[in-house]
Amino acid sequence: MKRKVLAGFMMVVCVLLCASAWAGTADVPRILLVGDSWPGFMQLFRSFEASFTDYPALGGTGQRGSQTTEVGIRASEFNTPQYLDRVRQELLAYPTIDVVHLSLGGNDFVMDSNWTPTMQPGDLTTFINGVNGNTEAVIDYILAIRPNIRVAVCGYDFGNHSMGNGATIAQSNAVWVQFEHSRLDRFRVKPRTVYIHNLGLMQYYYNILLATPPVQAGTLPFPGGVAQNYTPFPGGDPNYNTPLEALMDDDLHLTMEGYDLLAHRCIDEFYGTWLAYPAVREILPLTADIGGPQQAFRVTFSKAVTGVDETDFAASGAKAATVVSVAGSGAVYTVTVNLGGETGPARLRILDDDTIVAASLAPLGGPGAGNGAFDHNGPLRFTDPAFTGTDDFDGAMRSLDDTFTPVAWMLGGQRFSPEACDANGGTISVNPPSIVGNQMLDGCELGLIYECLHNPALNLGATGGVSHSLVLDSWQRNTTQTLSDLGGPGGRITRSIPGLDTLLAGYMTLGNPQSTIVPALLMTAIGMVITLPPGVAIPMVQDYTTLGGYFGPDGDADGDGFTNRQEYDYFMALGGRNLYLMAALDPAVKPGVQSGGNSTGGAFNQGSALSLCIPGSINLSGGFQWRRDGQPLQNTTVLFGTRWSELHFARLGRNDGGVYDCVYDNGLRVFGPIIVSVNPLPAVSLAGLFVLGLAAAAFGARRLRRR
Repeated sequence: MKRKVLAGFMMVVCVLLCASAWAGTADVPRILLVGDSWPGFMQLFRSFEASFTDYPALGGTGQRGSQTTEVGIRASEFNTPQYLDRVRQELLAYPTIDVVHLSLGGNDFVMDSNWTPTMQPGDLTTFINGVNGNTEAVIDYILAIRPNIRVAVCGYDFGNHSMGNGATIAQSNAVWVQFEHSRLDRFRVKPRTVYIHNLGLMQYYYNILLATPPVQAGTLPFPGGVAQNYTPFPGGDPNYNTPLEALMDDDLHLTMEGYDLLAHRCIDEFYGTWLAYPAVREILPLTADIGGPQQAFRVTFSKAVTGVDETDFAASGAKAATVVSVAGSGAVYTVTVNLGGETGPARLRILDDDTIVAASLAPLGGPGAGNGAFDHNGPLRFTDPAFTGTDDFDGAMRSLDDTFTPVAWMLGGQRFSPEACDANGGTISVNPPSIVGNQMLDGCELGLIYECLHNPALNLGATGGVSHSLVLDSWQRNTTQTLSDLGGPGGRITRSIPGLDTLLAGYMTLGNPQSTIVPALLMTAIGMVITLPPGVAIPMVQDYTTLGGYFGPDGDADGDGFTNRQEYDYFMALGGRNLYLMAALDPAVKPGVQSGGNSTGGAFNQGSALSLCIPGSINLSGGFQWRRDGQPLQNTTVLFGTRWSELHFARLGRNDGGVYDCVYDNGLRVFGPIIVSVNPLPAVSLAGLFVLGLAAAAFGARRLRRR
């Protein structure tokens, strides 16, 4: 199955790029997708979040699943500590999740059963029971994590998968029916567990053109659900496979539209009801001391509720902690805990006894005590990352790394984190899957753009280098154009893969042919397969402002005569990313050449920059190790060059004073000692701060009057 889905992966990317839009901002995670390729692709497509727009009461509901799904995984493989722990970690990190969407066992069946039409019924039953046993073990593990979790076992559809054993379509589908019916019988009776029947779902929504005569959509039976006691089972017609129009790989995996229809099926069957129940979103400690030995908490519900009082809460942490008051209304309440003479901190938990109800009288978590319980204390976490701006390249790469985790093996193990991503400027192949970059970390290449954007004083025009204003103008145009080419900021790709627009704009700004051609080639290939919808366009280089003369491997950002690659190859080994970015934007810092600095020490102000340098002509290839008070130094975010001839402090801290020396020339020589002292920032009294504030206000007023 892994091989079969390879070709489908490019279609996944194609569909994402050309999909419709849906509204919403940061979504509160309520659904965790767990298992194999079916939930994996539903996570990649954000199928539930897209479908929730058709259910007004469910807007703002988010899904997770990038860390808990893997294309091609078997139930026997998932039922291991490695994968089970991923589920636990996600449920602990996102305590608002109370629905687990589980699809598991199909790969065991397809890849391991070795089923043939002559297989003995008892042998097949034994095999199916083994698959279901592993699936049930996963369910039991999940249910034990929290009492408010419900698990839905999402059934598969027929697909178009050939067993390769001479079986007819009807014989193969009969086995699928037996497999799915065994799961219905086993899982529908488990507490907090349901089964969702989907056999024949795609046959209902799509025409069966291979039938004689062709079967029109909407004419075959819809698969029976819980309200119909699962009659009919199966739906559709098991003499036919799933229509090819519903499959992205002509095998078992649905198109994006198909998975959206599956999401609607799940919502209509169970999720819509479950998610409409009031739930706790957050218990946030507000202060450790309010008017005495007390602690306050803000409790936020998913909707307005009533019936909230002291008996609905319990405090722990301090031995004698008790809930003394509850104030508020609607969806937000303040709960005050008396610490009983102790200092705290306390923890608060909600005890669900069905007395907290919404306007519809639906109790917290739905009918049943305990299913609305909540004990996580801390700020609410959302499903999508919060970027620091349109140029948050590191955040965008981490987002991409998270998004493609379920299909990482399809990309030959390529990771997209800033510490590993090298996807730019190289070659891409599908079979075998691989991305070969240009041996420069994308975080460093794009980091040059970031540094230019965040340094308004930067102007290297005197040496033929780049300037802040030039990069800013280019960036503003390129980010606008990228969003336009992708169908707008609300397009499905920008929601499914947050930050991708940032990376594409960054690659276009880098300007070297290897980076700018990738978006154009991708969209051109898509346009050859499907008609691009209105608003989606093939990126054209002439619509962008490219800065290849300054950025990319062959550019020279600071105009010092050394390309960015030459500076990267030299300085990355010495001081990592920080040193490279500094050197690539400073014409005085060149490979193999000292830029100069302080070699005598002295007293310096806290917060100022400082460079310590070994004077004279030295062997630059013999290695360096700077030390403070005899201890070897390591590079940090503000200290770099610890293994270079120059030691750079981006800003001195009050603890950076000391005796410095450097061991160099293959350990044969020592330069130093250099004594550095740091003058602390002057203390300012409250009166002084008041005077400074008046002065600043007066200065601001003069500036406004001048304008």
